[in-house]
Amino acid sequence: MQGTGFKLFAVGALLFISLWQLFPTIQNSLNNRDLAAMDPAEREAYEAENADDLQATSEEALKLGLDLQGGMHVTLEVGTGALLRELAGNRTDDTFDAALASATEASVTSDQDFVTLFADAIEDERAGTRLARYFRNADADITARSENDAVIAYLQEEVEEALVRAEEIIRQRIDRFGVTEPLIQRQGTSRIVVELPGVDDEERVRELLKGTAQLTFHLAPPTAEIQQAATNLFAYYENGGEELEADTTATTDVDTTATEVASADADTADVLDLGDITAGGDEAAQAGGNPLAAVLQRIQVDPSSNSPIVGQVAEGDTAEVSRLLAAPGAQRLIPPGVDFLFTAGPDAGVTADGEGVHYLVAVNERVELQGEVITDAGPDFDPYTNAPQVSITMDGVGASRWSQITGANRNKPVVIVLDNLVYTFPTINERIPNGRTQITGNFSRQEVDDIVTVLKSGALPAPVSIVEERTVGPSLGEASIRAGTRALLVGFLLVCVFMAIYYRGAGLVANVALLLNVLFIFGVLASFGATLTLPGMAGILLTIGMAVDANVLIFERIREEMESGKTLKAAVDGGFAKALSAIADANITTFLIGVILFSFGVGPIQGFAVTLMAGILTSLFTALVVTRLIIDYLVQERGVKVAFG
Repeated sequence: MQGTGFKLFAVGALLFISLWQLFPTIQNSLNNRDLAAMDPAEREAYEAENADDLQATSEEALKLGLDLQGGMHVTLEVGTGALLRELAGNRTDDTFDAALASATEASVTSDQDFVTLFADAIEDERAGTRLARYFRNADADITARSENDAVIAYLQEEVEEALVRAEEIIRQRIDRFGVTEPLIQRQGTSRIVVELPGVDDEERVRELLKGTAQLTFHLAPPTAEIQQAATNLFAYYENGGEELEADTTATTDVDTTATEVASADADTADVLDLGDITAGGDEAAQAGGNPLAAVLQRIQVDPSSNSPIVGQVAEGDTAEVSRLLAAPGAQRLIPPGVDFLFTAGPDAGVTADGEGVHYLVAVNERVELQGEVITDAGPDFDPYTNAPQVSITMDGVGASRWSQITGANRNKPVVIVLDNLVYTFPTINERIPNGRTQITGNFSRQEVDDIVTVLKSGALPAPVSIVEERTVGPSLGEASIRAGTRALLVGFLLVCVFMAIYYRGAGLVANVALLLNVLFIFGVLASFGATLTLPGMAGILLTIGMAVDANVLIFERIREEMESGKTLKAAVDGGFAKALSAIADANITTFLIGVILFSFGVGPIQGFAVTLMAGILTSLFTALVVTRLIIDYLVQERGVKVAFG
């Protein structure tokens, strides 16, 4: 029994650590069971009273993966083509556009990186074209004389930096969202996989992941110019799309006025708010079959009011309005350098059917101030109305520029745009010198938190689109847990019955070791903060079989030693010694496979690999240490003639 003391200490220590690490999981399970049995009012009161304890226990419990807990699986694709177009600036031409389209199409099925596909497409479109014709960067030493290889290396570096930055920003946004144990991982050359267990607000997650956080400040064109453009657009579609001569001197009747925002003290942040607008509809135009009037209700305002509002539109009609305004004939009627954008929230109220209504706002395309100047953003409340708002603080450069903009444009609206959506368009009453401003609107507290999250995480370096999305409901997750637990128990019991029948006394010893093995696996997973997934449960079931396989090898070698005439004690020593090499070879090679799966796999594959590797380590320990310890105690200390079949 040499070394028995150390073996006992090792088994006891591992057993204690496993139980200690699993205690929060057991407590969390009991809490959830008790909460489920309460009526809604009692449950709400209990959760409010014990919020901290419940949250702490939940955070320390063994984490469940997407397939067991429910949630979202999203695959994002970073717009590499848009990034290349941005890097090229205004040097693009038809060849560039054709090559970019060709590379985008080829990237769907090709394993090559996008930059290489783009370079090949440029060569196919116009042989001998130098990429330096489109891309220049003095800091990277990319000039008009740079060779294609140098430009390709520069572009690949820029794309890689953009992907790394995008992954970091998405991780920051998800962390601020409050998801427990999210999985965020690169896939291929342009994709990022995001798994969010426990998430049930799918639309909010989509907006949080896709938002590029491009915050810009714009001035609005003159109201008379806006109203004349609106008149021409409505007349254009009234006449079936026939172009009209724009009467730039015409003005419009006043139906409503836009209220200005009172200025704040110089020592405090100035509050930006939307004006109160009452729509004046054009039912006659709608009745006449005007497609634009059918989806856009025009708002006519006094030119002296400086309101940038063109009209209002139901949320479900925004896409149709965008399509009509994007028509070539309609675009010729919109003043150069002017763009029409929708407000982010349903600031214009709701329809009779309860659908949100958005304003259509005219803004100058020229950006007066970029969001990069923002140093801090946080949730705040309007001191007068207590409405949620976003408070932003600018750096020195931004504060100086903001002071110039507000000082030079008194009594004019400034439009604050985030990701091509207008959040507010207040009238400037006086110069704002301190670089502090509020973004206000018809926001809920959750919407304010999301805006702050996006602003504080920073702007994505390129547009991000969702190319794949899967949602696992909580009920399906519970069903998976029940099915996985049932499979685990049935498999465990079948193995135990087989071992007890075939190996009799030794089989019972193996079953005790097997039970400890399962406990140790869950303890290891909880200790390292691993996430248990459905494939992970399959991995546990596999390791149960592998643990039994090790005991089978040991018992068969012991039987061979006993058949050769050795005593039981000598047979046990010889059996363990001779089985060691075969057990080690099988488990080491399987462990290496687990390492490979974990390194190159994604999501469920990694979950399987984690439990497989943990199970192999605990299986070796229980087979070579726990089983040996019990058998030695029975044979040497108690003198029991253990049967091996």
